Amino acid sequence: MNIRRIMATGAAAGLLLVGLPTAAQADDVVRNGSYTVPAGTTIEGNLTVRNGTLTIHGTVEGNVSHTGTGWVLVTRSGQVDGNLTDTGSGGIKVAGDVDGNVTESGRGNVEVTATGDVSGNVIERDAGNLTIRSEVDGNVTEGGSGHLVLGRNARVDGNVEEHSSGNLYVYRGARVEGDISESGSGSRVNR
Repeated sequence: MNIRRIMATGAAAGLLLVGLPTAAQADDVVRNGSYTVPAGTTIEGNLTVRNGTLTIHGTVEGNVSHTGTGWVLVTRSGQVDGNLTDTGSGGIKVAGDVDGNVTESGRGNVEVTATGDVSGNVIERDAGNLTIRSEVDGNVTEGGSGHLVLGRNARVDGNVEEHSSGNLYVYRGARVEGDISESGSGSRVNR
C-alpha cells in the first residue's frame, strides 16, 4: 500500500508540473505569423517573427527582429533588453521600454509614444515617418522620404537629424540636448 501512495503522489505531482505555464523561455525563439509575449513571460534569447504582428507585453532579454508584413508593438508593460529591428512593410510602436536601438529599414513608421522609453538610437531608413513623443537616450535619425516629428513631450539626449525629402516638425516643449538638423530637401517646421 505504501508503494501505491508514493506512485499516486508522484503521478499527481508530475501532472501538476506539466500543466503549469513556464515563466521563462531560454534559447532563441523564431515564429511565423502573429505572436504575443504575454505579461509575466520572459524570453531569454533573441526573438524573430516573420509575416505577422508581434505584441510584447512581457520581457525579451535579447534582440527582437521582425520581417515581412505586420507590426512590432511594445506595450506599456513590455520590455526589450536588446535591439529592435523591422525590415518589413509594417512598423514599430514603442509604449514600453527598449534598452537598445530601434531601427526600421522597411517602409513602415516608427513611433515612441508618450509612455515609451528608448535607451539607444532610433532610426527610420525608408519611406515611413518617425514620431518621438517621449524619451530617447540616443540619436534620432530619419534617413528616408518620411517626416520626423518631435512632439511637445519629446526628450532626446543625442542629435536629431532628417536627411532626405521629409520635413522635420519640432513642437514647442520638445527638448534636444544635441544638435537638430534638416539636411535634405525637406523643411524644418517649428510648431
